[in-house]
Amino acid sequence: MPSPASRSGVSEADYTRTKNAALRLLTYRSRSEQELRSRLQRRFPQEAIDRAVASLLRQGLLDDAAFARQWREQREKFRPRGPAVIKRELQKLGVDSEVIQEALSDFDAAGNAYQAGSKYAAKLSLEDGTVFRRKLGGFLSRRGFQGDVLGQTVERLWRELSEPLDG
Repeated sequence: MPSPASRSGVSEADYTRTKNAALRLLTYRSRSEQELRSRLQRRFPQEAIDRAVASLLRQGLLDDAAFARQWREQREKFRPRGPAVIKRELQKLGVDSEVIQEALSDFDAAGNAYQAGSKYAAKLSLEDGTVFRRKLGGFLSRRGFQGDVLGQTVERLWRELSEPLDG
């Protein structure tokens, strides 16, 4: 016997399966609304997805602003990147531009560049300042740091590593 349909026309069984799948995805890591919808669309009817997402939004279990802040914090802590790279990652995950802008409003590009570059810089040879600067600059550039932040970070790390501590 088919399961009874709810007011929206989707069966309770479909809704329950969809919501359980969404909750399972959210246990691995938080996700943007668009990312969650995209993952669910592979297996579930659109009406069930809409209803499950609306329920998760009401319960506060799905929140793009919180997701964007958490994404940024995780990047800062474990894999520092420049603001342009983080913005691009969040856009790819379906986060609205205004939400991204808010999440990056007080982003410390210089601090993140220093954190990203310090471990790598310690591995580089100090024999040739030009080679050191080129390699570290390229490393930071590939991680999305640009302009003054990149140049100042390279120079700061060069000074710290090349000058003796007691000097």
